[in-house]
Amino acid sequence: MKPNIQNLAMLSAVIAFASCESHTKKTITESGTEIVKARTPIEDTINRETIPPLETKTVEGTVTDINNGKDGYTAKLETKEKEIYAVTISHSNLKNHEQYKTVKIGDQLKVTGDYWKLENENQITVREIN
Repeated sequence: MKPNIQNLAMLSAVIAFASCESHTKKTITESGTEIVKARTPIEDTINRETIPPLETKTVEGTVTDINNGKDGYTAKLETKEKEIYAVTISHSNLKNHEQYKTVKIGDQLKVTGDYWKLENENQITVREIN
C-alpha cells in the first residue's frame, strides 16, 4: 500500500510541475543563460478588436415616431435626404440636462451626438439639442 501512495504523490507532483510549464516561456541565450517569462492571458490568448472612436454627427429632420423610455425617449428623424435616424434623447446623455425637451410627431428637430449603426440602422446618442 505504501508504494502506491508514493507513486500517487510522485504523479501529482509531476502533473503540478507540468501544468506550471504551460504558463512560462523559456529562452536560452548563446551564453547558456535561461530567461523565463511568465505569460498572461492578455498577451497570449485574447484577440483584442480595435473599437473605432465614436463619430460625432449633427442631423436635422422631422420627427416621424417616438418611443418613450425610462429617462427619455427615442425619436425617429427623417432628413431632407430621406435618411432615417433613431436619436436617443435622455437627461443623462445630454451635456447640459437643461436642454432636454419633449417633441411631438411632425416637429422639426436638430441634434448633435455620437453616431453609430445597429443592424444597418443609423443611431445617434444625443449630446446636444440645437
